[in-house]
Amino acid sequence: MKSVVKLIPIPIRDRYRLQWHDFKLKLLIDSEKFKRQFFRPAFPNVQDGSINLHLGCGSVDHPDFINVDGLPAPHIHYVRAINDLSPFKTESVDLIYASHCLEHFSHLHVPQVLDEWFRVLKKKGVLRLSVPNFDLLLKIYQENSCDIDTILTPLMGGQDYQYNFHMIAFNKKKLETLLINAGFREVREWLPGSSEFTTFDDYSIGKVYVNHTDYSVSLNIEAVK
Repeated sequence: MKSVVKLIPIPIRDRYRLQWHDFKLKLLIDSEKFKRQFFRPAFPNVQDGSINLHLGCGSVDHPDFINVDGLPAPHIHYVRAINDLSPFKTESVDLIYASHCLEHFSHLHVPQVLDEWFRVLKKKGVLRLSVPNFDLLLKIYQENSCDIDTILTPLMGGQDYQYNFHMIAFNKKKLETLLINAGFREVREWLPGSSEFTTFDDYSIGKVYVNHTDYSVSLNIEAVK
């Protein structure tokens, strides 16, 4: 494949570089989805038998979580879109953790995504979320001469490949309303590092460094079914 690509003139390669990257990524994803039909990483053996899902886990591999991610890696149990949890029965999951994932869905579709996550949770199951906090981003913007470049990436996503775009903004009021409308009965903030299942090296503790100052950017909210 590489030898064939080298035959393509450089101006054409440069022109279609992003499309080529996306095409290769799709081939890889489809290949890994097929492989998972025959082989998956060993599922976690949690002592109390609970089922915990880590949606959009990226490189994080917690031993007590089933990993679901649209991008393949050796530790991913299910390579699939995280808005489709059809491998899991209704009311079969104890905990869902998703850090900086929900903002990648269209604001028109977020209610349906939350409905699907609500479906698989048991009664009293917990949805633990971390998302970019628009109020914190606005504070960064206002404290730094209204320089929009200081918040562009956490607001809009890295945009370095087709799945890394943000399509909705959240503050506490907005996310609480969406969760209540989805049927969750209790919504509260959670503190990273306060327990084993709130301790992840991910964007829940993410900061941006602007003009010699570290700013937190995340809204950490959990909801009980």
